[in-house]
Amino acid sequence: MVQESGSTVRPATAADRAQLARILTAAFADDPVFSFLFAPAMPRREARVRRMFALEARRSEDRDGTWLAEQAGAAVWFPPGRWRSTTWEDVRDGPGWMRLFGRQLRPAQEARSVMETHHRLLPDHWYLLYVGVEPGRQGRGLGSALLRPVLAQCDRTGTPAYLEASCERNRHLYARHGFVERDPLPVTAAGLTVFPMWRDPA
Repeated sequence: MVQESGSTVRPATAADRAQLARILTAAFADDPVFSFLFAPAMPRREARVRRMFALEARRSEDRDGTWLAEQAGAAVWFPPGRWRSTTWEDVRDGPGWMRLFGRQLRPAQEARSVMETHHRLLPDHWYLLYVGVEPGRQGRGLGSALLRPVLAQCDRTGTPAYLEASCERNRHLYARHGFVERDPLPVTAAGLTVFPMWRDPA
């Protein structure tokens, strides 16, 4: 357990998965990427988004990459060289992904393929897939607290970190912690764009 700026941050486990998915679903409710992939009119939208975060958290748990802050913030990381899903994970989770996206499966696969192709070209790094805080607790330092444990490890071991930001607010948070913007990355033919950011160890 880590105490950061008055906030208690701890590694999450499988027992925390539902809570982590609930937090991230609330945090990303109006995120541009999720609004594209899970349109507001999509049937059972919130339940689908929760299941998606639970699937991603399950992969990260196996790599010791999930974190919680005071039951109001969550982060999903992947360690160097282990951000891609294994063949077994693809077989295990594939039906779940198809049920989640429905008609949006093709653009979701398109976006994932573009990001993975870009990602493979990078040196080894810690990969921040998601960090989010419930709307009512944002602006109180929980996002920073969630970043610090892994970034401190990056600095100790001389390991870079990488993420794809999806909105302006988050880009400012990451910049404060040493991430530098790279060229925007269009990920779908419909114009959806993410903003890769790279952090060299301090």
